Amino acid sequence: MCPPIGALLRYRTRIVRVIAEARGQRAMIESLDTTGRTFVSTVKWGSLREFGAQLF
Repeated sequence: MCPPIGALLRYRTRIVRVIAEARGQRAMIESLDTTGRTFVSTVKWGSLREFGAQLF
């Protein structure tokens, strides 16, 4: 299942927000780059992880 829209999750070393469902078990995510600019990318659902007990 696709993560819910608006969910905050971890993708690699970044914290991202799910903004939409894409094709082929992928989700569109929004995150910040090192300069603080917002960008959107598409990743597989399996690459997204919950925070667990600690946010940062």
